Formats: sequence, structure tokens, C-alpha cells
Amino acid sequence: MKFLKKASLAASIAAVSFAANAELVAMDEASMSATTGQAGVDIDITLGYDAANPTQDAISIGKIVYTDTDGAGDGTGAGGLQIDGIGLRSANGQDIVIYNAIDINANGDIIMDSTATNAQLLLSIGSVDTLKSDGTVGANLVGASTIDMTITGSKTVITQVLADVDGDGTAAESQTIISNAAAYGGTAGTITVNSADLELLNGAVGLKGLTTTALSAQHTLKFDANGVGVSDLDLSGTINIANVELGGTSIGSLAIENLALNNATIQISGH
Repeated sequence: MKFLKKASLAASIAAVSFAANAELVAMDEASMSATTGQAGVDIDITLGYDAANPTQDAISIGKIVYTDTDGAGDGTGAGGLQIDGIGLRSANGQDIVIYNAIDINANGDIIMDSTATNAQLLLSIGSVDTLKSDGTVGANLVGASTIDMTITGSKTVITQVLADVDGDGTAAESQTIISNAAAYGGTAGTITVNSADLELLNGAVGLKGLTTTALSAQHTLKFDANGVGVSDLDLSGTINIANVELGGTSIGSLAIENLALNNATIQISGH
């Protein structure tokens, strides 16, 4: 869902930039009062479904490549990671409409309230592989995989807090917070996997017919001098896998019931 929001926002910014170069027309106070969106910004995005070409992705990305510029820090060169063939489209034969209301309150907090209509999406991935320093493909992590999922809207808040980031017990440093946790006034959305077929590790492992109950997507991102911290991670629900395959042969099914991840914390930084 976060990926979709970022892509939607980028498309909207491009559209606004184009409109800014159009002819400017003076408006009187009465006209301005009748204009919607003056006390905030509404960005409504429609990801269209093409009945004549139902496999056409609404959003597609050829490749995402990450390069570890110093390798292992031993001077032997840099490898990387490549995600190839990303696609996102409607999974239910209808247009997907995402409504985004963006406001800034008196504290300078940005509040993004999103709701979605017919938001059943099909995410496809061609492969995820490591890259060698010469640019050739290394180890395969994920093969051709698809995830059919339904998402619900959420409210995300971007704010500033003061905390003792460096741990010296004296001054409080600034943190930028991006959160949909209730503690920051947000509301977490949910992700339900209706069906997923995943191929892993050169096809050695297959997870077919994976489904979940509605999984909370609550999180808080903290950006400061230490890097990126992830907290307030809450995950609960049930995961079912109809077929677990080894070497293309099913060895049975798997169910993970009453999964619970409460307030987990992750810190991400460079080295």
C-alpha cells in the first residue's frame, strides 16, 4: 500500500506542475469561496482497468537496482540487488479509485487521509536477484510471483518530535516522524492476501495458494541522525498456504494461526 501511495503522489505532483504552467485567471473572493480544496488538497487517483487488455499494468517498473558501493568494505568491489519486472493492476475487473485528503495543522503536521474504492490489486514480480560487481546476475531470491490483495485506507501523519537521539542525556534532537499509529493521530490500514503464488530460491521452494486474514499495516518511521528507525510494528492474523512445494512437488499445506507481532522495533543505518 505504501508503494501505491508514493506512486500516486508522484503522478499527482507531475500533473500539478503541468497545470501551473497553464494560463492564470484572476478570481474574485466569491469564486474563491466556491472553489473546493482551498483549505487543503484533495488528490483523487484512478487506476483504470482496460477490459480490452486485462493484463495491462496500471503501474509498471522495469527494474529497481540497489548497488552496495563499497561491497563488504574490503576493496573487492561492489555488488547489488535487482528487482525485475514489477507490475500493479486491478485484480477484480474494475477501476481502482484512491482518495487522498492532505492537510497541514497548526503544529505543522502533514495529515494524509486515504480511502480506497474497489482496491483489489494484483502485484507481480519477475524476479529478485543479487548482482555481481560486473553487473551479471548472482543468486536468485525470488522468481516469478504474484500477489492478489485487497487494501483499505489509512491516515498517515508526518510530524516532528524532540528526543535524546544521541543518548547524551542532555539536549533533545529533532526527529521527523511518519506514522499511521494511533499514538500520532493516525489510523492503520489493512492488507488481505486473497491469493499469492511465490517462487523462491531458483524454484526450489514454492508457496502456492497463500492467503491471509486482514493484516494490520501499522508502523512508525523515525528519521534522525542515527538513520531510520521502525517502531510500532503491529501484525496479527492468520496465514494459510495451500501447497508448500519443494522442487516442484507439493509436500503438504501449512497454516500459521493467531500470528502476533506487537510493538517490534527495527533500526536501519549505514556502515
